[in-house]
Amino acid sequence: MDPAGLIATLFVPGFIFFMPNYLTMSRLGWLDSYWALVVPGAAGAFGVFFLRQFFLSIPRELEESALIDGANSWTIFTRIVLPLSKPGLVTLSVLSFLGAWNDFVWPVFVLFSPNKMTLTPGLATLQGACTTDYPVVMAGATVAAVPVLILYVVVQRYVIEGVANSGLKG
Repeated sequence: MDPAGLIATLFVPGFIFFMPNYLTMSRLGWLDSYWALVVPGAAGAFGVFFLRQFFLSIPRELEESALIDGANSWTIFTRIVLPLSKPGLVTLSVLSFLGAWNDFVWPVFVLFSPNKMTLTPGLATLQGACTTDYPVVMAGATVAAVPVLILYVVVQRYVIEGVANSGLKG
């Protein structure tokens, strides 16, 4: 696909993709599962473009030297490109997780079990029609922020390296 066409899809509002994504998740049998939350964010235009830019930063000489050594395409991908892509994959995973974690509408569409619902729609249920117990809502928002902070502290090194390398061309 032409990179210009891929970038153009970033300008399309996300709600346009709700029905196609919902039908895809339904046909894959992923409704009411966590896969339905994470995969559309990672497989979207941003994820493809981000990884494309990251793969372009990997020196072509590494692949050429592996070909000279007798490696096939699969070996080059699994033993050279994939290990070097760890920062980019971790960064995309974190960004996809954050998008799914903060999303309100998509989880309401694809998750039906209350025990699988994310915290963002759950926080909305704490607000009443006439009154809202703001201390409870603020405590819930604080609890919702803790896993994101822990995740970022754990993978901070990869995120910084992944963002830095995705914009560079080797």
